[in-house]
Amino acid sequence: MVADIPAALLQSPSFQLEHLRRRTRDCVEEALSHEGITLREYWVLTCLVSGDVPTQATLCDALGIDASDMVRLIDSLEAKSWTTRERDPQDRRRQIVKATKAGKSAHPHLAEVVTQAEDAALDDSTAKQLRHLRKLAAAIITANED
Repeated sequence: MVADIPAALLQSPSFQLEHLRRRTRDCVEEALSHEGITLREYWVLTCLVSGDVPTQATLCDALGIDASDMVRLIDSLEAKSWTTRERDPQDRRRQIVKATKAGKSAHPHLAEVVTQAEDAALDDSTAKQLRHLRKLAAAIITANED
């Protein structure tokens, strides 16, 4: 398959990142589907178990997810009893989203499923290459926020 891809594309960071994104996302989505959760639901749950108490709006901003999509994601997590929503007493227009005990209990297993799927997607990479990839990705994401 790589032989069919022009060298100019193989050298293009945007092509490389898209190929990597598709490969890892497909593996992770497949693994999470067996757990009854999507990748984006996992992202939301991960933000919630991190300890911060975000609003729906801050979750949208942090994850780059449209507000109407976020409502559906939180609805799905609530149906699993993994999250709750309540009105912000400081501003009744805002919804505060929290992970429940069940959500916090489910998260470590889901994180392991994601890690194993990512490792499988990148199984041809060495540990050193993966450390470099994670460090580079974190640096790019952090620089983009400044």
